[in-house]
Amino acid sequence: MSLFLKGLLLKIFPSFGPRGLIDTQISVYKRLKKKFPKAAENDIINSLIMSRINTPLNPSTKHEERLHYDSILQNTNKKLEDVIWAMFEYENILSREAGLNLQLQKINAQPAEIEQEYKKWKKYIMECVEKLRKNS
Repeated sequence: MSLFLKGLLLKIFPSFGPRGLIDTQISVYKRLKKKFPKAAENDIINSLIMSRINTPLNPSTKHEERLHYDSILQNTNKKLEDVIWAMFEYENILSREAGLNLQLQKINAQPAEIEQEYKKWKKYIMECVEKLRKNS
């Protein structure tokens, strides 16, 4: 599929792309908070991670995902924004590295442009989490 067509599909159906991943994780987190209001924050975030691992449509196997998220699951001081970034990074970068590198070469993407794109998504995650905290 051409990059133009992929871009067009993401404009029409943003829930398929990185924004969809982030928005979905925020939504799942809110549902978990509502369902388990007395649960510890770490437990809710771990449940969020496990729901991501157990999702049927993943770019890799459950074992590979479990390996990726294991250190995050063990960390008792994790923050929601760090976990969502780890999910974003794994889903959109690490698990698709070969294809992503090929696409970046095709469009002659420069390291500064790639870094700018990462910063844009980190900023979006932070804005979503801040909005969530203000509304809680």
